[in-house]
Amino acid sequence: MKNLILLLLTLLVTVIYAQEDCKKFRTGEFQNIENGVVKAKIQRNDSIQTEQYGEKEIKLKIQWIDDCTYRLTFLEGNEAFWNSRPKTKPTPDLLVKITDVKGANYLQESKYDIESDFVYKSEITKIK
Repeated sequence: MKNLILLLLTLLVTVIYAQEDCKKFRTGEFQNIENGVVKAKIQRNDSIQTEQYGEKEIKLKIQWIDDCTYRLTFLEGNEAFWNSRPKTKPTPDLLVKITDVKGANYLQESKYDIESDFVYKSEITKIK
């Protein structure tokens, strides 16, 4: 019985600590790193996230579901963004889960909120 209580307390402390770690990523400047290459620059405040991929820029509404999970809803894109894809193609929301935190970096998994097998995994580094 004592082992079970100790295990539950350890699990609870781990979950609380992980959630505190996620909170430090709510705002700031970030880089999305994929296979060691910077793919995007990200700026995030409490409600808006902007991303720049080369010439492409998009603006997204960010809504935190819990300390380590958030929803990104497309708001607008620049001309380079729209030139890279059909304007009639939908821009579904993305659900993002922070899966691991290591100092100023976190691993994330993103997926569309519609029926899809798409899962995007990357590492995000907080630079400011």
